Order: sequence, then structure tokens, then C-alpha cells
Amino acid sequence: MKKLLFSLFALGFIFSAHAQTSMGGKKKTSIAIRFNALDFGTAKKVQNGSIGSVLNDKKWGQLADATNTFGVNYTRQYDNQVDIYTNFDIAITRKPDYKPSAFASSTEYFYASVETGVNVKMLKGDYPVIPYVSAGLGIRSYALRNYSAYAPVGLGLQIKSCKGSNLNLMVNYSTKMSKSHTPTYNYGISYSFPLN
Repeated sequence: MKKLLFSLFALGFIFSAHAQTSMGGKKKTSIAIRFNALDFGTAKKVQNGSIGSVLNDKKWGQLADATNTFGVNYTRQYDNQVDIYTNFDIAITRKPDYKPSAFASSTEYFYASVETGVNVKMLKGDYPVIPYVSAGLGIRSYALRNYSAYAPVGLGLQIKSCKGSNLNLMVNYSTKMSKSHTPTYNYGISYSFPLN
């Protein structure tokens, strides 16, 4: 697992360095504050059936039942349509939907995740709202004892704000990359501040 974590960080640094040097100009970078809701329950229902059956039966999870996380995001522009990102999120939770069976459901545990990947914008140019698709690799830690790897894939909206800042809305699905990972839907909002 340490090798996977090291590889993940190395991949993020390589992408970031390449984005800085390969295109010749100064690239936009930003840091953002993130809030997310991890929906383990709905992902489990979809695994046991299908998205269609969950929607038809009106069994999609409520945000009140999700695990809320707080985090930071670092983004560097690769070119006009591609951004490279790294996210770090933390939470204190006792949600039983994804807890390994070795942990008691009545106890709160520390949750942390780190991921890196790309956002590919669907529009060229300086639009006020830009949809994008994203994909990456990540690793989660539960109670600093249980680690799992995942690949987040999703959709988002970048909404222009003032002085180079952006509001981002996103939803993704964390696909299973290791045996111990429990898939989730992640609904997030972030607000970015330019660094250059």
C-alpha cells in the first residue's frame, strides 16, 4: 500500500511539473476549499441491483445519511481544456455502510483520502459555465488502519466567479481498485482561489 501511495503522489507531481514546463507559458494554478458528501448507501444499492431500479423504486440516498468531508484541492492548468488536480479530504464518521466489519459501528473514526487526476473541459474559451469530465486515482484511509485504492470518474460544472475564482459542482463514482474498497457516490462543492 505504501508503494501505491508513493506512486499516486509521484504521478501528481509529474503531471504538475509537465503542465508547468511543456506548454511554454505560465499556467493558471488555484487552491480550493472542498465540501463533499460520500453516499455509501446508494452505491451499495446500485451494486446489488442497477441505477434504474434504484431510481424507479425511489431509493436513492438522502444527503442527511451521507458522510460529510472537508478538504482542499490544488489544480494546475495543463492547457485550455485540461486541468491536473490533487484533492485531500478528511472526516470523522461512524457510518456503518462502508465500515470494515472489524470496526464497531458505535465508535467514531478518522477518515482521510487523497487523489489525483484530470478534468477535461467540454468547451473551449472563456465561458461563465463550463462542464467537464474527470478521472483519477485515489487512496482512502479508514481509522489509519484500513487502506483502499479507487478510481474516481465523474462530471462537474465550473462556474466563473470574481477575480479568477471559480465555484465547482461535481458528482463522481469511486470505482473499486482494491479488494477492501467500498464504492461510493461523491457529491461535492468547492470554491477556488487563484495562486497566480
